[in-house]
Amino acid sequence: MKIRGTDFVMYQVSDLARAAAFYRDALGLPQEMYSEEYQWAEFNCGNVTLSLHGGVKLPEQIAGGRVALAVEDVHAAFAELKAKGARVVGEPVDYGVCCAVEVLDPDGNTVILHKRADGTFGQSSPGTGKQESLQ
Repeated sequence: MKIRGTDFVMYQVSDLARAAAFYRDALGLPQEMYSEEYQWAEFNCGNVTLSLHGGVKLPEQIAGGRVALAVEDVHAAFAELKAKGARVVGEPVDYGVCCAVEVLDPDGNTVILHKRADGTFGQSSPGTGKQESLQ
């Protein structure tokens, strides 16, 4: 078996309309699809699709991953989301190789706002370990 790539990253959400509004309006992601019937929404993140599956009763503590969204300026994006009332986990941190900050969506899923120091974003170049810009 050979994995060809990632088709989408998905978060379970309790209220699809509320979560879709956060990703569309607060984060500014283009909404590609929305279905009340299937409780499903998709957003274009450039090199991967972010999907939301709604109508799910969520436990108090959500186990799972995070999605890191590449932004031009972590500090400016953080300030913009904070002004829009987003729940923040901390302040932006400069790690040398990147700058990042975590915010929470309405269901408590973590969204990382991220910028690599070298300006690239997206996947690693196959077999090299180097980053490849998907601009």
